[in-house]
Amino acid sequence: MSHVGRERHVTEEEFRVDPGAPVFFLSYARTKNRVAAPPRDTNSKVFQLFVDLSDHVVELLGLPPGRPAGFMDRMIDGGQLWTEDLAFAAGHSQVFIPLISPQYLNSAWCAREWDAFARRRFTLRPGAAATPGETPIIPVNWSVVERHRVPPVVSQRQMFTPTRLPSDIAPQYHDEGIYGLLSLGKNGKDAYDAVVWRLAQRVAKAYHTHWVQAQVPADMQQLRATFEEVGHDLV
Repeated sequence: MSHVGRERHVTEEEFRVDPGAPVFFLSYARTKNRVAAPPRDTNSKVFQLFVDLSDHVVELLGLPPGRPAGFMDRMIDGGQLWTEDLAFAAGHSQVFIPLISPQYLNSAWCAREWDAFARRRFTLRPGAAATPGETPIIPVNWSVVERHRVPPVVSQRQMFTPTRLPSDIAPQYHDEGIYGLLSLGKNGKDAYDAVVWRLAQRVAKAYHTHWVQAQVPADMQQLRATFEEVGHDLV
């Protein structure tokens, strides 16, 4: 029986991971340039997180040359075109990292990326032990969202919370989000560095404890465009 987004135990022989697949998929709400604003990279902070996180994941997992640590859609038309690269990453990556923000929760594109990953069956690897609530979907606080505005399909997932850090860092992360820590410059750098390192460790743990079956979405129109629990189960 297939278990979409549910755990089941399988034998080691069943595991298959494409050697060209990224370890993680970074899902984020694309920010477009305002009409009156000069051209600039409005997603530069997301890219900084992607680069830093990728470096840590390569180090932690000892990935071979050519194996991508992560995937981030940086196409000019990102959030508009369901490319082959995006479909491959959504269907083969082993960890999904949604950057939760008000804009993310209002994005039909982000909902589709979430759904593409959540449809896939995942299971614990033989002998692996995961903390209750930990899954290959790791929601991250990008910019603060009021609790009552977070839909159940997201809130029922265990949000990433850094642990074993100086007592002031986790509250900073929760109050500011990673976007806020980056925006604070030097005042947020230490907290940012520590949070991203702990996030990389969480990604590495998920990679070692869970296996997610490959399932490439053939048609983006079949994917849920909202985070509401209507129709098939998004979780």
